[in-house]
Amino acid sequence: MIDIKNISLSYDKIIVLEDISLKFEEKSFIGIIGKNGVGKSTLLKSILGLLKPTKGNIFIDDEDIYKTSKNVLAKKISFMPQTIQFDFSFSVKDFVMFGRYPYINMFKLPTKQDFQIVDDIMDFTQIKQLKNKNINELSGGEKQKVLLAQTLVQQTDIICLDEATSHLDIGNQATIFKLLKMLNEKYNKTIITTIHDLNLAGEFCSDIVLLDNKKVLNFGSTEKVLNYKDIEKVYNITILIHTNPVSKKPVVIPIYN
Repeated sequence: MIDIKNISLSYDKIIVLEDISLKFEEKSFIGIIGKNGVGKSTLLKSILGLLKPTKGNIFIDDEDIYKTSKNVLAKKISFMPQTIQFDFSFSVKDFVMFGRYPYINMFKLPTKQDFQIVDDIMDFTQIKQLKNKNINELSGGEKQKVLLAQTLVQQTDIICLDEATSHLDIGNQATIFKLLKMLNEKYNKTIITTIHDLNLAGEFCSDIVLLDNKKVLNFGSTEKVLNYKDIEKVYNITILIHTNPVSKKPVVIPIYN
C-alpha cells in the first residue's frame, strides 16, 4: 500500500533522513522508533505529504503522493498530531466535525450522513458523553480521544499518529492503543505511529521501523527488531529482552546499574 523509495530529506542543508526505502503492507500496524531527533516525525510527515524529500518518492496504491491533490490525499491518509493548541472554544462535537473537511467545503453544510459518522465515531472512541462540553474543559486523556475521533471521521484507510500517547498515563495509553488495535484488526485500517515506549510498540505493533543515524537500522516484526543488540546500540543502554507471559510479546527491560 505504501512504497517509500530512496527518500532523503534535509533541513537547511542538514541531512535528517538519507536513502530511506520501506514498504508498508495494507492492514499493518507500524511503529517508528528511535532516539529523540533521529527523524521519526520527519519520516511520518513525509508519508503524509507534509514534507517533500530532497530525493526519492513515496507512493500510496502506486500513486505519487506529491502529484496527488491534497483533498484526494486527505481521503486516503489522516493524521493525529502529538498535541494541538486549543485557542478557540468549540464544543467537542463541533471540533470532531472539523475532521470531515475533505467532504465539506465552504459551499456545503454537513449532511445527515456527516452527523451520523461523527456520532458513530464518538461512540467508538467513548466520548459521546462529552459532545456538548467545551474542548478547553477536557483532561489530557479526553483531549487525545477527541483528537483521535476527529482523525477517524476522515474515514481513511491509513491513519498516522505522532507520539499520540506520550503525555498520557498508563491507563489512557492502553485505551488509545486498544482502539488503534481494534481499528487495525476489525476494521482493516493501516496504522503508522511514531512511538517512544518500546513496550507499547512491542505489544501492539505488527512491524517496527528502527531509525538510527539518518537511516533504517532494522525493519520487520517486533521480535526481529526489538533485539538487545540493536536496541543497546541505538539507545546506548544495557537491556534485557523478556517475553510477556500473557501476550507472548517482547518486553524491553532497561538495566540502570
